[in-house]
Amino acid sequence: MENLDTLAAKTAQAIVDATSKPKELDTLATKTLGVLQENGVYACILFLFSRTREVEKSLADTIQEELFNLCSNLLPDDTKIPEKRDDRLKFVTDKIASDLDTLLLVKQVWEQTLIYVRYGAKARQ
Repeated sequence: MENLDTLAAKTAQAIVDATSKPKELDTLATKTLGVLQENGVYACILFLFSRTREVEKSLADTIQEELFNLCSNLLPDDTKIPEKRDDRLKFVTDKIASDLDTLLLVKQVWEQTLIYVRYGAKARQ
């Protein structure tokens, strides 16, 4: 198994590198982190899917895509990450939230990733 902090850092770098709007990314990452910490993994994904403003939606899509890509390193090798939005919500309930250890692991690594995104976005401003 890889170092989870390294995975979080690499994922955060990919998110920050994918945008030219670091201030907006910092704001969205802060909001997303708050939702994740207060309401959990499922609410975090719902929050990202609910963004409608053009810039925010684009950033949210990047964040959720990279967070799901990160899951491929946290879950068993045979776990396939779905492409469609509705399938991803079902994936969170069936594959992540159904097992407490998995849920806590994903939540912790996503939190660390979003913290690194915030710092990375601030460094780019």
